[in-house]
Amino acid sequence: MATVNARRSFVHPADEFKSTSSSTTNSIAASPEATPRQSPSTTSLSSLDSGSELELERVNGKLLDTYGNEFRLPDFTIKQIRDAIPAHCFQRSGAKGLAYVARDVASLAATFYLFHNSVTAENIPSTPVRAVLWGAYTFVQGLFGTGLWVLAHECGHQSFSPSKTLNDTVGWVCHSALLVPYFSWKISHGKHHKATGNLERDMVFVPKTRDQYASKIGYYAHELSELMEETPIATAGTMIGQQLVGWLLYLVANVTGHNFHERQSEGRGKGKRNGFGGGVNHFDPSSPLYEAKDSKFILLSDLGLIIMGTVLVLVGQNFGWTNLAVWYFLPYLWVNHWLGK
Repeated sequence: MATVNARRSFVHPADEFKSTSSSTTNSIAASPEATPRQSPSTTSLSSLDSGSELELERVNGKLLDTYGNEFRLPDFTIKQIRDAIPAHCFQRSGAKGLAYVARDVASLAATFYLFHNSVTAENIPSTPVRAVLWGAYTFVQGLFGTGLWVLAHECGHQSFSPSKTLNDTVGWVCHSALLVPYFSWKISHGKHHKATGNLERDMVFVPKTRDQYASKIGYYAHELSELMEETPIATAGTMIGQQLVGWLLYLVANVTGHNFHERQSEGRGKGKRNGFGGGVNHFDPSSPLYEAKDSKFILLSDLGLIIMGTVLVLVGQNFGWTNLAVWYFLPYLWVNHWLGK
């Protein structure tokens, strides 16, 4: 399948004063750090009409990369790449994995205990100071929570330990505690890795096609993006939207995922589309993101969320919803922030 990649090229200012042959020779010989080439971006719509599919320039029949170095297609085999990685990188240890989980859980518990018992009105009368300190609490807990999320992620990839049962048990517990449907995510995430960047099968990041860019709406959207993508207001808007609702929209409505569900091999995608109420989500066992054999795992993921949701409701009812927001949900947003970076 074809993929569309964002393309940017650079031309070194000094190249404007050199001949083509001299520039080519010098730029190939020098390192990228020594000779960055800067030129107008090739992501403009005019460049999309040029027919060039590579971030390369042809000079005297040679392909040059963005630094002016001659480009050759890599011919490494998967075995060669794997053999180049030290053997110890493939060794999995359940004991070490569990030690990391214990470390992060202990860090979360210790941080909560410290702030809950120290940052009080009796110890710190100033409300603004307490607010700042509790703000720092949410940040720190977000860091530890991200560590726990990543460990569960490794469980999903079966790199946590040699035991699939241990991996899935730890992953389910840790991800459920962070309101992540473990098995639902694990299955769709695995499909994402098998089809990364594929226009019709990627579960997360689907590149836009040339036709989408070339449409009238696509043209103006692209030009507006080019003008605003690095402005503070656009960056802030994108970041806030992503951190607050991006992950939830992905789980609930499959935003950013492919929309070719009619092709689902078991016919589960008939009439289903991404979006609210479209029947494509990470919670429904009949979702076209999954096969029939996955149904029990989707339900188990839902059970984990129900258990954690029940715990959170009980905490809110007994200790106050504001406390719950500070203790759990603000750190939860920090976790989403770091995962989206």
